[in-house]
Amino acid sequence: MKNLIFADVKRILRKPSYWIVLGICLLISLFWTIQSNNDGDLSGFSFASSQGTAINTMNLFIGIAIYVSVYADEFTSNSMQCLIGRGISRRRLLIAKFINCVIVTFISYGIYTLFITVTGLITGAKMNVAESSFLYSTILTNAFTVLGYATISMIILFWSKNVAYATLVDAFLLFAGDTLLSGLNAIPVINLWHIDRHVFSHALECAKVDLLLTGGTAIFTLIWHVAKICAISIILAYLLFRKKELDF
Repeated sequence: MKNLIFADVKRILRKPSYWIVLGICLLISLFWTIQSNNDGDLSGFSFASSQGTAINTMNLFIGIAIYVSVYADEFTSNSMQCLIGRGISRRRLLIAKFINCVIVTFISYGIYTLFITVTGLITGAKMNVAESSFLYSTILTNAFTVLGYATISMIILFWSKNVAYATLVDAFLLFAGDTLLSGLNAIPVINLWHIDRHVFSHALECAKVDLLLTGGTAIFTLIWHVAKICAISIILAYLLFRKKELDF
């Protein structure tokens, strides 16, 4: 399985489309930095705030690019059938794809983190500890959000074998997941239960606030939320996928 993971990550990182999308995301980040530096004196607060806004836009682009590169390509190229035909079990295949998604997600957000760190140094944005903590915890939370939504969408892909439908689900979750939760939370009686605090993306946001207020121990809460949703998604995807016949 190690060779399968290595080969797949290598394939993804060689895709021009992946780097084009990542480059667009970095340009979006740079644009927001320029926008917040109109007076030529960029404060740490302005820089952290602008990047916090930019990353919300970036999530949609890079999230879909990661999802399509890791999961959808296998179905569109029919290489999934070849792997299974050569004796790779569906369970190992699912786990390998998830590990690939983790690796590619954190490579992508690692590059983004490095880019904005260098940009901040070049533009003279002097962030204090609180501003740095806010910015980097926001990046980490968004990386976990992209990973979680990609894994949830994996259920749809391995159940339906429909790449377009599954990609649409991932895009919807990235773009409108929080809006949907806000709508549910506006319903009388339900809003008293604060359901949004227990659903994935808002649970991560609450954990991020705890991390900023209480320190490093809250990182385990962040990891728990993403590990929980990923484990459930992998199990459901496997149970649905194992009963599917693939056309060769």
